[in-house]
Order: sequence, then structure tokens, then C-alpha cells
Amino acid sequence: QLAKEQHIRSENYAIFNILSNGEIECSNSLEDECDTEIPGQALIYRPARQHIYSVLLESAKGGAYPLVKEWFVYFGNPLQQPELIQPVQPFVPGGIPNLKTLWFAKGPDVEKQRYSTFLACFYLQDEMEELQALEAPVAAFCCLLTYLMMQVSSLSLEDLNAFVAVVLCLKGKSAAQLAALQLAQVDSRAVHLGAVFVRGITTLLMANSACGFPFRMDDLMPWEVFDGKLFQEKYQQSHRGCSSE
Repeated sequence: QLAKEQHIRSENYAIFNILSNGEIECSNSLEDECDTEIPGQALIYRPARQHIYSVLLESAKGGAYPLVKEWFVYFGNPLQQPELIQPVQPFVPGGIPNLKTLWFAKGPDVEKQRYSTFLACFYLQDEMEELQALEAPVAAFCCLLTYLMMQVSSLSLEDLNAFVAVVLCLKGKSAAQLAALQLAQVDSRAVHLGAVFVRGITTLLMANSACGFPFRMDDLMPWEVFDGKLFQEKYQQSHRGCSSE
């Protein structure tokens, strides 16, 4: 009932459909099918989604979870039928709390459980102390970028520097300054990476909803940590060998 109410108020992402129908869908992204070094975002974030599914869905007595039907667009998937995805339990010290605890319980211990469960969805449960020391939007950005570096082996140091430069420079830019940015050209790989990153933010939102909101949803909005045009500029500067400073 709570998931339904939050869904109606647009306060959670994808949770109600998973709980009520065991189903989730995602439309196409700006991805270059010819760039085989970067997997489709649907595949990049599947391990994280499998963890999120296990947080949401109770396992049977034998330990098996119900399968989740995924309708995700990516190159090579004809979408004639859903893919049946097995939830995978993430490693959380002390075990995953049940939804009743994550969603309704109060107190500092539960807040810590929410945060650690969220991090475990992205294989970052051991980085809790370091991430909690950061501002919430920056901590979420670091979660996503670290996960991407683990999942996409073709990401380079130049790519990493470009993402970091965006989050560091974004606060000093007004909307008018961002709108006035001029680019001599647009790099298709940067567009692809930007689309993958923004889709990752939706995965953060889904994990946050599932784990009882360890972050304020406002702190996970794309404009807090990313701008496509600014990323193009920093990506091109980084790949030209400009100083990261």
C-alpha cells in the first residue's frame, strides 16, 4: 500500500510495478550500437538491479526468489518476450533487513542499515565510512562512478577525469552559463557515456526507494551532479591531454 501511495505521488521509482506485477521496463537510450566496448546500459546495471530485486522480494523457504520480468531495450534484444531475471542477494553485514524494517522502523541503527543496504546494491558496502563523510549528492555520484568503473572495463582515466571534472565544476556554473557553452563538435562516445551515466542515476533512485530512502530523492536528481554539454567539454579536454586541474 505504501509503495502504491508513493507511486501515485511520484515519490519512488519502479518499485510498485516490481512489487505488484514482478515486472519492469526501460526504453531505449542514446547508445552507439557500433561501439562494442561499452555494453548497453540495461546490461551494465543488471547486477545492481538483481540486488535491488532481492531487497524488495522475499525469498521462499528454500531460498529461491520469484523471477522478475525485464523489458529493457538494448542492441540484440528483440523484445518479443521479457527476460526472466533472478534476484541476487547482496552482501550486507548482518544480513539484509526486511522491507518492514527498511521502510517503517526508526532510529540511528535503522538509518545505518538503510545506507549499508543501498551501498551493497552497488558492491560498495565496505566504503560506507568514506562515503558518509561526503555531501549526499557527491556520495551518490561516487557510488555510481565507482560502480561504472567496476562494470565497464573500457572506461579510461580520461573518462574518469571528465566525470569528476563535471561534478567539481557544476556548482560554480549558473544555468545561463551552461546554456551559453559552445562546442565545436560533439563526440558520439561522450554522448553514449553520458546516457549510460544518466540511466545509472535512475538505478540509484530505484535502490534508494527500495532501501527506505537513505538519501533524499532531491539529492539524487541528475542536475545535482551532471550536465551533458559540460561533460562534452570536459571529455574533449581530458582526451586532448589537458590538465585535470
